[in-house]
Amino acid sequence: MPQQEEHLRDYLQLIRKHDFTICLSILLVVGTALIISLRLPKTYAASTLILFVQPSATSSLSSANLFQNVLSGGTDRREMETISTRFSTESMLNAAIENLEENGHSEAAALFPPVGKLKRILKAQVNPDSDYINLSAALTEAEGGERNAALLVNQLASDMQILRRGNEETKLRKLMEFLENKQREIEAERNKGLDDLLEFVRDNGSTETWVPTLTNLLERLARVRENLETSQLQVYAINTHITYLKEQLQNLPKQIPLSETTSHNPVWLFQQEKLFNLESQRVADRKKVGKNSSELEGLNAQIDEIKKKNKDTSRITTTLTSGTSAHYTYIQNQLITLTPDLSRYENAVERLNKKEQTLETELAKLIGQIPENQIILTQKGAKILKTNALAEEIAKRSLEAEILYAESKMPTSRDQIGGIEIVDRGTPKKNPVSPQLKFILVIAGITGLVLGVTAALFIEYFNRSAVNLKN
Repeated sequence: MPQQEEHLRDYLQLIRKHDFTICLSILLVVGTALIISLRLPKTYAASTLILFVQPSATSSLSSANLFQNVLSGGTDRREMETISTRFSTESMLNAAIENLEENGHSEAAALFPPVGKLKRILKAQVNPDSDYINLSAALTEAEGGERNAALLVNQLASDMQILRRGNEETKLRKLMEFLENKQREIEAERNKGLDDLLEFVRDNGSTETWVPTLTNLLERLARVRENLETSQLQVYAINTHITYLKEQLQNLPKQIPLSETTSHNPVWLFQQEKLFNLESQRVADRKKVGKNSSELEGLNAQIDEIKKKNKDTSRITTTLTSGTSAHYTYIQNQLITLTPDLSRYENAVERLNKKEQTLETELAKLIGQIPENQIILTQKGAKILKTNALAEEIAKRSLEAEILYAESKMPTSRDQIGGIEIVDRGTPKKNPVSPQLKFILVIAGITGLVLGVTAALFIEYFNRSAVNLKN
């Protein structure tokens, strides 16, 4: 059997047909809701508005914190969330109740519900795009109503101010102590770095001394090499000259005739004189009386013998005078003169060779040490600069901490303590926040209407089903 098409007028006729059922359903639901709402205890709320104040002197931010700070609207959202969550902690609530009792509100404090319920009914909301936190609480008449709610939120705001001021002062004192200790450590480290640098410069020199020292060594080495070359040339020249003179000396005679004289031979003269004497004696003996011929014959024999010898003996004799050659002597004198010069130049060559080796060793050592020493010197200087920059940063942070600590001690014109300002304090409001009769009646009316229409549809459905079964 094809399904019959339904029209809107059919539903309107259905509502008119079952209007009693629908009205009865609405009245029952609305009445029940009204009775329950009237029997529910009235709840009263109070709220306080606090402002999270940024410190006037803030430390330098890193790039990441700056980016996060810009995105969060210029304030520390995490700290605000922490403050809002701290309000609902048991320690804060217990401390607030104890402070209310100490301030003369013991009767009001006795009406508060347990802390577990207070944690549920207390709300601390961070207003978006602002630095405000709205702290609110709702209590029933049996729990003190609007008066206790206002006392609670105001006391919580005051306790948070005192707590943050104490925490801030403690944090600033610890920060100042830490910065002071750190400043002393950095100062000691900087002094140690300066001492190490000065000791290194004294032992190894610096850039200002390495270049003149290197230049001086190069100049001294150049002079030594020049003198060495000159001395070696002198030694070579002297050795060559000595060799030449020795060769000349070997080719020259040591002795040469100096003079030649001619005179009578002394032997001939002696024989002539002896002959003259014998002849004179023979003449004399001839004149003497009594001399025999035998004696005269002896003289004659001697005279003949001498004459015979005179014939064999040269009458003239030649005397030759010899002496050392002047050229030979000159060459020997030159050799004698050149020997000390040669020894002097050889000693100079040996001394200059040792000095050259010493200078080359010093130069090689200096050239080998300069790169390493330059790196070490640069590292030490960079470390000192880094320490100085850190010391300046610590000094700046220390000054900021002192300024913040002084500001925390100074009285402010506004109701601001510990970086929290109470903008609006909670005041008791006579209008209850629950139950909301209008809202409840509207919801109950809609619910009754839905139930009535649903009941009418079910009734109509079952009636048609029964008619179809009979047919």
